[in-house]
Amino acid sequence: MATETVQDPLLGMLKQGAHSVGDVLLAMGIALVILGVIAVLAPLTSGVFFDLLFGALLTGAGIVEFMDAFRSGAWQRGVLLGLAGLVTVAAGVLYVARPLVGLVALTVVFLAYLVFLGTFRIVMSLQLPRGTPGKVMSFVSGLVALALAYVSISELPSISPWFIGTFIGLSLIFAGVARISLALGLRKAEHVLGAPVHRGVHA
Repeated sequence: MATETVQDPLLGMLKQGAHSVGDVLLAMGIALVILGVIAVLAPLTSGVFFDLLFGALLTGAGIVEFMDAFRSGAWQRGVLLGLAGLVTVAAGVLYVARPLVGLVALTVVFLAYLVFLGTFRIVMSLQLPRGTPGKVMSFVSGLVALALAYVSISELPSISPWFIGTFIGLSLIFAGVARISLALGLRKAEHVLGAPVHRGVHA
């Protein structure tokens, strides 16, 4: 009896797909980590950039709302849209014209988000059955988020110039590491899919 090594075409296609997706994820992960490190090393610059971008988006959204007010069929709805547009444009202009003031406002929003996120993770972890994978880590991450929010709130407004940039940088780093880990997992799957199949053949 002889042994013949064959390659399933479907497995070959899956291997090629895993290879392509893995390369994209790896490149994205490395880029995100690099951007995150830059943001952490220059938190004020990255925070101001994010503030200006956020202000520009608010201004654009306000202009759209204001224009929609003139196309509204009912005058009551038009007045409400017009007021909402004016307020949104004013907030966007404030973020762009006074970036440091905008950073303080964004810091407050991010801290409120941390409080919500930490509370949510703790409540969800307590509702999970005992022994569920990730239960302890979810609880610990919730405590860390609440502790970070508490320390940051006690330091307001002095932390505002660097908090947003550091937060964005760390978020980018974690997102990049997650993509790199996923890409490495796909590489392992690619090797598994690439293993040849041995079939017995009668001589």
